[in-house]
Amino acid sequence: MADLPQDVEVFTPELSGDEDKLKNTYRFVCPHAGRFRCSLTSLVFVMEGEGEVLYSVVSWDPGLLHSLGQMRPAGPLYNIDCSAKSVLRLHLPHCVIFSEENKDGLAVAHFTGGNIEIIQPLKVTETHVIIDIRELSRFGLIWIKTILGFPIDGQVLLFLRPVTVEQEQKILNVHLLPGNVPVTEVQRLHHNKSYMETTSKCRLFTDREYSLCCQPEDCEVQPMSEMFQLDNFGPSYHPTFEVFLDVNIKEVRLAVLDKTEDGKEVWPRRRIPLTAPSKGVDPPAHRRIPETEFVNTHGDKLTQRASSVMAIADSLKSKNIITPEMWSKIHVAEPQQEKMRLLLNTLESKGDNAKVEFCRLLQENESDLVNELGPYL
Repeated sequence: MADLPQDVEVFTPELSGDEDKLKNTYRFVCPHAGRFRCSLTSLVFVMEGEGEVLYSVVSWDPGLLHSLGQMRPAGPLYNIDCSAKSVLRLHLPHCVIFSEENKDGLAVAHFTGGNIEIIQPLKVTETHVIIDIRELSRFGLIWIKTILGFPIDGQVLLFLRPVTVEQEQKILNVHLLPGNVPVTEVQRLHHNKSYMETTSKCRLFTDREYSLCCQPEDCEVQPMSEMFQLDNFGPSYHPTFEVFLDVNIKEVRLAVLDKTEDGKEVWPRRRIPLTAPSKGVDPPAHRRIPETEFVNTHGDKLTQRASSVMAIADSLKSKNIITPEMWSKIHVAEPQQEKMRLLLNTLESKGDNAKVEFCRLLQENESDLVNELGPYL
C-alpha cells in the first residue's frame, strides 16, 4: 500500500457471519472525517464525518454478469451502506500490474435499483481505483478491455481438510486467486478446513497454464495443470489443485510453476507444516470442524429426537471408535434418550474425528433431522 497517502488510518472492522456461514458482514464505526483503510479487505473509505459503515461481499450472479456484456469482473462485488451518508469517496483495491496495454482497462460497475452505471475512475493508483460516491449500494471493479495474458498480483491460499476416521490420506486444497480477494471470504466458505497460513503473494498471468510441484514425490496432485483466469471472485472459491498425502506426513514442500515459461517458479518452493491446532487450545472460528460444532451445539436435541442410536453404535463399534463394553452399555440402556446420552458422552473423549464419523452415520440414518438442525453441515 505504498502509494496510499500517509494520512490514511488503518482499522480492523468488526466481523460477523450469519448462522449459515453464507456471508461475512464488516462493520466500521467512523469516529471523524478522514481516510480509513480496512485491514481485511483493503477498501478505503473517504469520510466527511462520523458514521457506521456496513459492507459485505455479494455474488456476481448471472444476471449481473449478463448486464456487463463483454466486460468482466476484476474484483469482488461489495454491498456498502452508511446510514449517515458520510462516505464521500471509495478506493477499491485492484490486482492488475499495469503496462501501456492495460493501464486504462479498469472501471467500476455500480448496481442500484435494477440499473447498472459504469463509473470511470477519478484516479487509478498501483493498488486502488478511486471513485466519487453519490449513493451507496453495490460496487465492483470491472475489466473493460479484451486483453489476454496480462500480469496480476496473485495469492496462494492453502486449506487442509479435516481427516476422518476412514481416511488414510490428508488432502490439501491449493487455491490460486487474485490478490484483491479478501482472505476472510475464502476462510468463511472453507470454515470446516484448517487455513495453513504462509507467505502467499505471487505474480500470475491471466490465461496461462500453471502446475503444482510437491515434495515428497509420492504424493498425488490433481489436476496436473490448470489455466488461471481472472474470474474467481466468489461466491464459490473452489481449489485450483488438490494434494493427496499419506496421513502421517507432517510437512510438504510446494511450488507453483508457470508451464508457459518452461516451468519457472512463480511461487517459489517453501515448507508447509501440516499441523493442527494444539490440544487444549480453542481454534479460531474459521478452523473449527463443523461436525464438532454440530454435536456440541445440538447434543440435547439429538438426545431427545434421534432414533437410530443402535445402528450408529453398531457402525462405530465395527470401526473401533467405541469399545464392545461401551456398546453393551448403550445396548441395554433404556429409554432411547439414555442410549444417545451415553453415546454422546463417549464421543467427548474420542476427539473430533469420532464426531465427524458420528455425523456421517447420522446423515445416513436420519438425514431429515440433520438437515433440519444443520442444513449446511
